[in-house]
Amino acid sequence: MQSLKKVTSEFVETEDRFRLSALTTEDKAVAFWLTQRLLTRLISHLSKQLELGSSELGNKPKIQEDNNSGDTKANHESFAAQSAVKIEKKCKPILITEVDVKFGKSSLTLVLKSDNKSYASVYFSLSELKQWLEILYTLWHRAGWPISLWPQQLRNSTSIKEVSTNTIH
Repeated sequence: MQSLKKVTSEFVETEDRFRLSALTTEDKAVAFWLTQRLLTRLISHLSKQLELGSSELGNKPKIQEDNNSGDTKANHESFAAQSAVKIEKKCKPILITEVDVKFGKSSLTLVLKSDNKSYASVYFSLSELKQWLEILYTLWHRAGWPISLWPQQLRNSTSIKEVSTNTIH
Protein backbone atom coordinates (compact mmCIF):
# COMPACT_ATOMS: atom_id res chain seq x y z
CA MET A 1 0.00 0.00 0.00
CA GLN A 2 1.25 3.45 -0.94
CA SER A 3 1.15 6.55 1.27
CA LEU A 4 -0.06 9.70 -0.44
CA LYS A 5 1.62 13.00 0.34
CA LYS A 6 -0.20 15.36 -2.04
CA VAL A 7 -3.71 15.10 -3.50
CA THR A 8 -5.56 17.06 -6.17
CA SER A 9 -9.34 16.64 -6.15
CA GLU A 10 -11.46 17.34 -9.21
CA PHE A 11 -14.87 16.53 -10.64
CA VAL A 12 -14.68 15.01 -14.12
CA GLU A 13 -17.97 15.75 -15.83
CA THR A 14 -17.61 13.16 -18.60
CA GLU A 15 -17.13 10.44 -15.96
CA ASP A 16 -19.67 11.94 -13.50
CA ARG A 17 -17.32 11.21 -10.62
CA PHE A 18 -14.42 12.64 -8.69
CA ARG A 19 -10.81 11.94 -9.52
CA LEU A 20 -8.07 12.11 -6.94
CA SER A 21 -4.70 12.65 -8.58
CA ALA A 22 -1.99 12.05 -6.04
CA LEU A 23 1.72 11.87 -5.41
CA THR A 24 3.00 9.03 -3.29
CA THR A 25 5.80 9.46 -0.78
CA GLU A 26 8.03 8.00 -3.52
CA ASP A 27 6.93 10.82 -5.90
CA LYS A 28 4.96 8.46 -8.13
CA ALA A 29 1.76 9.90 -9.67
CA VAL A 30 -1.37 7.79 -9.15
CA ALA A 31 -5.08 8.43 -9.71
CA PHE A 32 -8.31 7.16 -8.18
CA TRP A 33 -12.01 7.46 -9.05
CA LEU A 34 -14.55 8.12 -6.30
CA THR A 35 -18.25 7.73 -7.08
CA GLN A 36 -21.07 9.83 -5.69
CA ARG A 37 -22.42 6.80 -3.83
CA LEU A 38 -19.13 6.15 -2.04
CA LEU A 39 -18.48 9.84 -1.36
CA THR A 40 -21.97 10.28 0.12
CA ARG A 41 -21.21 7.63 2.72
CA LEU A 42 -17.69 8.89 3.35
CA ILE A 43 -18.72 12.54 3.75
CA SER A 44 -21.29 11.60 6.36
CA HIS A 45 -18.63 9.92 8.52
CA LEU A 46 -15.98 12.58 7.94
CA SER A 47 -18.36 15.43 8.76
CA LYS A 48 -19.27 13.80 12.08
CA GLN A 49 -15.60 13.34 12.94
CA LEU A 50 -14.91 16.97 12.10
CA GLU A 51 -17.77 18.10 14.36
CA LEU A 52 -16.50 15.91 17.21
CA GLY A 53 -12.95 17.15 16.87
CA SER A 54 -13.57 20.76 15.92
CA SER A 55 -12.77 22.00 19.42
CA GLU A 56 -9.24 20.63 18.96
CA LEU A 57 -8.56 22.68 15.81
CA GLY A 58 -6.05 25.48 16.12
CA ASN A 59 -6.63 29.08 15.05
CA LYS A 60 -4.54 28.82 11.89
CA PRO A 61 -4.93 25.44 10.19
CA LYS A 62 -2.20 24.04 7.95
CA ILE A 63 -2.75 21.81 4.96
CA GLN A 64 -0.89 19.78 2.37
CA GLU A 65 -4.01 19.36 0.21
CA ASP A 66 -3.69 21.54 -2.86
CA ASN A 67 -5.79 24.69 -2.90
CA ASN A 68 -5.08 26.55 -6.10
CA SER A 69 -8.51 28.13 -6.38
CA GLY A 70 -7.63 31.69 -5.45
CA ASP A 71 -10.11 31.59 -2.58
CA THR A 72 -9.21 34.31 -0.08
CA LYS A 73 -11.77 33.43 2.55
CA ALA A 74 -10.42 33.75 6.09
CA ASN A 75 -10.29 30.02 6.75
CA HIS A 76 -8.10 29.52 3.67
CA GLU A 77 -5.61 32.35 4.24
CA SER A 78 -2.97 30.17 5.88
CA PHE A 79 -2.94 27.64 3.03
CA ALA A 80 -0.33 28.24 0.39
CA ALA A 81 -1.44 27.58 -3.17
CA GLN A 82 0.32 24.61 -4.72
CA SER A 83 0.55 23.21 -8.20
CA ALA A 84 -1.85 20.44 -9.18
CA VAL A 85 -0.71 16.84 -9.29
CA LYS A 86 -0.33 15.94 -12.96
CA ILE A 87 -0.96 12.42 -14.12
CA GLU A 88 0.13 11.00 -17.45
CA LYS A 89 -2.52 9.88 -19.94
CA LYS A 90 -1.25 6.31 -19.70
CA CYS A 91 -2.03 6.31 -15.95
CA LYS A 92 -5.41 4.63 -15.54
CA PRO A 93 -7.27 5.68 -12.41
CA ILE A 94 -8.33 2.91 -10.04
CA LEU A 95 -12.02 2.81 -9.13
CA ILE A 96 -12.21 2.91 -5.35
CA THR A 97 -15.02 0.73 -4.01
CA GLU A 98 -14.32 1.00 -0.29
CA VAL A 99 -12.66 3.45 2.08
CA ASP A 100 -11.53 2.47 5.55
CA VAL A 101 -11.45 5.36 7.99
CA LYS A 102 -8.99 5.07 10.85
CA PHE A 103 -9.65 7.69 13.51
CA GLY A 104 -6.95 9.13 15.73
CA LYS A 105 -7.33 11.61 18.58
CA SER A 106 -6.96 14.65 16.34
CA SER A 107 -6.46 13.10 12.91
CA LEU A 108 -7.60 10.35 10.61
CA THR A 109 -6.28 8.18 7.83
CA LEU A 110 -8.26 7.11 4.79
CA VAL A 111 -7.34 3.77 3.23
CA LEU A 112 -8.47 3.60 -0.40
CA LYS A 113 -9.46 0.09 -1.48
CA SER A 114 -10.69 -1.69 -4.57
CA ASP A 115 -11.60 -5.36 -4.88
CA ASN A 116 -10.61 -5.91 -1.23
CA LYS A 117 -7.09 -4.66 -1.94
CA SER A 118 -5.65 -1.60 -0.18
CA TYR A 119 -4.08 0.72 -2.74
CA ALA A 120 -3.21 3.87 -0.84
CA SER A 121 -3.57 5.74 2.43
CA VAL A 122 -3.81 9.45 3.06
CA TYR A 123 -3.43 11.14 6.44
CA PHE A 124 -5.49 14.20 7.46
CA SER A 125 -5.21 16.34 10.56
CA LEU A 126 -8.59 17.80 11.53
CA SER A 127 -7.71 21.13 9.91
CA GLU A 128 -6.67 19.32 6.71
CA LEU A 129 -9.90 17.37 6.79
CA LYS A 130 -11.91 20.58 7.08
CA GLN A 131 -10.06 22.06 4.10
CA TRP A 132 -10.57 18.93 1.98
CA LEU A 133 -14.29 18.77 2.81
CA GLU A 134 -14.64 22.42 1.76
CA ILE A 135 -12.93 21.61 -1.54
CA LEU A 136 -15.16 18.57 -2.07
CA TYR A 137 -18.26 20.60 -1.24
CA THR A 138 -17.39 23.24 -3.83
CA LEU A 139 -16.78 20.57 -6.47
CA TRP A 140 -19.96 18.73 -5.41
CA HIS A 141 -21.97 21.92 -5.84
CA ARG A 142 -20.47 22.55 -9.30
CA ALA A 143 -21.33 18.96 -10.27
CA GLY A 144 -24.98 19.72 -9.52
CA TRP A 145 -25.25 16.86 -7.03
CA PRO A 146 -27.73 17.16 -4.11
CA ILE A 147 -26.19 19.04 -1.20
CA SER A 148 -28.66 17.99 1.50
CA LEU A 149 -26.20 15.50 3.06
CA TRP A 150 -23.65 18.22 3.76
CA PRO A 151 -23.44 19.82 7.21
CA GLN A 152 -25.16 23.19 7.51
CA GLN A 153 -21.87 25.00 8.20
CA LEU A 154 -20.52 23.96 4.78
CA ARG A 155 -23.82 24.55 2.97
CA ASN A 156 -23.85 28.11 4.30
CA SER A 157 -20.30 28.69 3.11
CA THR A 158 -19.86 31.60 0.72
CA SER A 159 -16.69 30.11 -0.73
CA ILE A 160 -18.66 28.61 -3.63
CA LYS A 161 -19.31 32.08 -5.02
CA GLU A 162 -15.72 33.17 -4.54
CA VAL A 163 -13.81 30.38 -6.28
CA SER A 164 -12.91 30.39 -9.94
CA THR A 165 -14.33 27.91 -12.44
CA ASN A 166 -10.97 26.15 -12.74
CA THR A 167 -10.21 22.81 -11.17
CA ILE A 168 -9.82 23.08 -7.41
CA HIS A 169 -6.72 21.58 -5.85
